[in-house]
Amino acid sequence: MAVPLWAQRALGAPPLSLERQWQLSQSGNEVYRARMPDGSSRVLRISAHARAFVHTGENLGVLRELGLPVQTVLAQGATPKGAAFIVLDWLPGRDLYYVLPELSGAQAARIAATVTDFQHRVAARETPANGGFGWVSRFGAHRNHTRWTDIFGQPAPHQVHVEMRERPDATPLDRCRGRLGLLRASLEDYFAALAPVCFLHDLTIKNILVQDGEISGLIDFDSVCYGDPLMVLGVTLAHLEADVGEAGRAYGEALLHCWMPQGVQMRATFFYASLWATGFLSIAHDAGDAERVQALVPVVERLLAMAEGAA
Repeated sequence: MAVPLWAQRALGAPPLSLERQWQLSQSGNEVYRARMPDGSSRVLRISAHARAFVHTGENLGVLRELGLPVQTVLAQGATPKGAAFIVLDWLPGRDLYYVLPELSGAQAARIAATVTDFQHRVAARETPANGGFGWVSRFGAHRNHTRWTDIFGQPAPHQVHVEMRERPDATPLDRCRGRLGLLRASLEDYFAALAPVCFLHDLTIKNILVQDGEISGLIDFDSVCYGDPLMVLGVTLAHLEADVGEAGRAYGEALLHCWMPQGVQMRATFFYASLWATGFLSIAHDAGDAERVQALVPVVERLLAMAEGAA
């Protein structure tokens, strides 16, 4: 593709090629690989949001100090049309999602242990304190929610969930939503007791690069979350069940072994997994994707049953 002058300047030289990596990244940005004349590669990310990368360099610096294998910012600024851009070094490897079927059980266990250790390092960096819950663009920024439960929206009355689950004309999505609402209600005391712990919410089966069966890098750190770190475990389990299947089982089991949630923590973990999987089901339902709906209903039901069966 033709490389505009502003991009050539940002990259430091006209690239030999500029290759779109995927239509949109998990964060909604355009991502390109620039192959440079010296044989190196660089990443060019572009966002329609003018302040998307304001704190990315600062976040990466924090993570680098903690020993995480993250990228280095080489340049950043605004395009002539007002979009934000950032240039970073290229890290080798492929997203974990793509390599899970190739991993041995031992490799999956090592990656799970390493990812869990990275999350524990981030959590230990700050003493949990007041400052609220939710997602922010940099470490230590004030959060918008005073309670963790607020990130899930206003709860409906108990009877609404019961009726949604049990009415004769309920769709599978309705029944899952009803069960999910009752699960949330059962966890409100747990949510109320939580302190806002920092965690990397985007380290699921994406943004973890793997080469030769080992982690080679971590990418996409435009925001962090303060709340219950078990949410990232639950979200990862949801993606594994919904998008990977049997090939991801060993990794999911290894993550559970590393995090070791017990009792109500296990219930919360599978609530988060059920919440995300129900979201996947809702998207498929609204899109009229009957095949995806049929595949997801047993996934959501299985995750809900895991949560309901936990103490």
